Amino acid sequence: MADDIRQGALPAFILVALMVIAGLAEWQTGGPLAWGLSRQALSDGRWVTMLTHAVAHASPWHLFMNCSALIGLTVYLRPFLGFSLSGWARYGLVLAGAAGASAIAYILLHPSDGLPMVGASGAICGLWGLAVRCDTETRFVKSLRSRDVLVGIREFAISNLVLFGALFLLARLEGGAGGLAWEAHLGGFLFGLLAAPWLIKPAETTTVEAPAATS
Repeated sequence: MADDIRQGALPAFILVALMVIAGLAEWQTGGPLAWGLSRQALSDGRWVTMLTHAVAHASPWHLFMNCSALIGLTVYLRPFLGFSLSGWARYGLVLAGAAGASAIAYILLHPSDGLPMVGASGAICGLWGLAVRCDTETRFVKSLRSRDVLVGIREFAISNLVLFGALFLLARLEGGAGGLAWEAHLGGFLFGLLAAPWLIKPAETTTVEAPAATS
């Protein structure tokens, strides 16, 4: 069991190491804001922030939280993505696609005068969206109309609402700025949620229909 967990978490451990290295590098090159994504950064021609924002973090605690979530979701999803070379490719694709979707959503939805966005949470939310579609019992991809998926979407929204409020309050109590880049979380989550049928192993992409949730 322990060996299976280590094998499943291996891609996450590699990414954690890369993010730690990036964290050390960012503090030597202007801090996280210099690596952050914003409309102003793109206007200044710093398109590299479309990539660098996903490996930069605002603090060691921010990095720790994202690394913990990354490892947990990776262990859960690897059996659905596969352990072969193609499975590694699917894992990389969901993270890259979700990171791109989170960046686009942030730029489109965030006010132009907002702070630069940093963190891997947009990409991690892509894993979250993918996990919502995975059925551990049938090994199939759940229908978007299934009760489980609708509940998963609701839990994602509630979790982000609570986290947004907590971070907003903490930032104001400390007299600073910042908070949760909910736009990035939303973009990444929707990518994983919608792309699931193409990312899960081909043998397990049959859609399971289930009764829709009722209010």
